[in-house]
Amino acid sequence: MDCEARKFAWFEPGSADELLSQRQVYRNSQSIYEPGEYLFAEGDVHPMAYTLKEGWAICYKQLLDGQRQVVHVALPGDFLGYQTDFSERIDYSVMAVTECKFCGFTPAGIESLLEKDLSLIKRLMEIQNKQNKSCKRTLSVVGQAQAKSKVAYFLADLVERLERRGLDIEETLAFPLSREDIADAIGITPVHLSRVSVELSNAHVVECRHNKLKVMDIPALQHLAEAVF
Repeated sequence: MDCEARKFAWFEPGSADELLSQRQVYRNSQSIYEPGEYLFAEGDVHPMAYTLKEGWAICYKQLLDGQRQVVHVALPGDFLGYQTDFSERIDYSVMAVTECKFCGFTPAGIESLLEKDLSLIKRLMEIQNKQNKSCKRTLSVVGQAQAKSKVAYFLADLVERLERRGLDIEETLAFPLSREDIADAIGITPVHLSRVSVELSNAHVVECRHNKLKVMDIPALQHLAEAVF
């Protein structure tokens, strides 16, 4: 069985045979969610963790003023919903952007996996460390960068992640996020995002429209993305 999630998420270590015979037996569910459906919502007590096997989803927090802050765009392989204490209320929501397939694990299943394979403890720590670093960089961009650099950073990060999943970034890519999704991730209005998108397209850097993404100048996009650092 070929599973893209193994390359990036919690199950990265180990051979395919080990994954099938020892780890997948602890998977408690596999569910499909349609676009707009919630895997879980902020404030829920949700005793499951998930690997996104197929599709795109957004993770976000709802602010008191009604606005939304997108904190992560989940791609195949991402590990979602894990908490050291599953009795606590979860502090973000996950909504499917496309049709998504999630593999779910209960706390008991996770505990059994950790007892059977200590390498998964190291992998969890690596995931947490990587997420912390990504969060800090994103906060720096959202808080200090100019709008053009914000857009470039957001797109460059996604393009890099898609490339790691085997996509040819020199080709036109499927890009199911709405302008509202992008704007809510980088802290600008959809109107401002539209203006910046036109500027980047006219400069032949990147074009994003009709749920398609075409990077025309990868070095230029990366240069703009790193301008704040």
